Amino acid sequence: MKASKIYVVFGTTGEYSDRSEWMVKAFHTEKEADDLAATCNKEAAAVFVESDGITAMCAIKDDGIPHDPACQWDYTGTDYYVRPVALMEATQ
Repeated sequence: MKASKIYVVFGTTGEYSDRSEWMVKAFHTEKEADDLAATCNKEAAAVFVESDGITAMCAIKDDGIPHDPACQWDYTGTDYYVRPVALMEATQ
């Protein structure tokens, strides 16, 4: 088998036993993945509201954000990051 790399954008929210993590999209280049993670972080930050000094749920929780409609929300906020993953390709 031949291996190459792909770059997966992950979303995360919560902490400790209430932490959730999900895959958003995968790319062949790290730059594309980094760009999407940065865009999602900006979108997530833009829709969060503060209430009495505590971060409240996202104002559009049920609709997600434009680049991650399946995003999840918690009092800790939502964060996006990139991890490289080996992609195994069968050789003939």
